[in-house]
Order: sequence, then C-alpha cells, then structure tokens
Amino acid sequence: MNSRTAAAALLALAMTTATAAPALRCAFEAPAPAAAGGPVPLRFSLTNAGAVPLWVLRWNTPFEGAWYSAYVEVTRDGHALPYQGAMKKRAEPRGEQYLRLEPGATRTAQVDLANAFELSKPGRYRVVPRLHLADVFEATQAEPPLPRSGFHDLALACAAFDVTIVAR
Repeated sequence: MNSRTAAAALLALAMTTATAAPALRCAFEAPAPAAAGGPVPLRFSLTNAGAVPLWVLRWNTPFEGAWYSAYVEVTRDGHALPYQGAMKKRAEPRGEQYLRLEPGATRTAQVDLANAFELSKPGRYRVVPRLHLADVFEATQAEPPLPRSGFHDLALACAAFDVTIVAR
C-alpha cells in the first residue's frame, strides 16, 4: 500500500468513526430596562436542533438555578465587571444533575444577573455568554452519570446582548 492509499484509508476510517457535535442552540433574553440595585432576570434557552435525544450536564449553566461559575462576562462602559457569585467544587456527577433534551425540544431557565455582578449604577451593560458544557452526549449511547474521564465537553456560541440599567 502506497502512502496515498494509506492516507485515503485513514481518512475514510476517521470519517466513519467520528461523531458530529450535538446540534444545540442557545439564547439569552434580558428584560427591558431594569432598575439599578434590583433584580435583572435573564432567561436562558437551550434547544436540541438535532435528531436524537441528548443528555446535558447542568453544571455551570443557568439550569443549576443559581450562579456557581462565571458563564457570562459583563462590561460597563468598556470595563469588565468582576464575577461576584459563588464558585463550586465538584465531585463526580449524579444522574439527576443531567438534563434530557429531546429532538426539537427547548428547555428554559432563569437566573438573576444581579446575584453575580454589581449592577447598581445606571448604564448600558454588555453581556457576553461564555458557556462551556462539561458533558453532552446522545441519550442512545449511555445513561448518566458518566465519570469525568468519559465527559464530552462542548462550547456553546450564544449571542451577546445588552442590558440597560436605569435609576430607581
């Protein structure tokens, strides 16, 4: 077998064994102007645009119901605001920490941006999502939980958005 034939065989093998990244779409929605010093609810949605059900580990996402990491960056007038939310150390995941997302389904969660960032001054705040799912896999492959050594991580590209904070 010459080198061209060997390279073609390796490419064909790689194409048959490679799995496509899960087809997930995400979006954040912010309220119309929010009052300085008050809550700033963000609604997060995750859609399975693929053809198979998925398991998604909720860690470091709004699906945890609270802030345990900085999965967004916030700036005001071009200056980054420090994350002031909780940080959480993790043991191996439990099955109930996974979210099952059927094909075509959308799940939503809400978090308060003011619980993780100082938003007491009026102005326009830029929010850039930096979501990185720790583990995502097809529900046809296994049941959760998986040990960390078996995780399939995925960075999500969610659109940036602005939040306007007005004086009370």
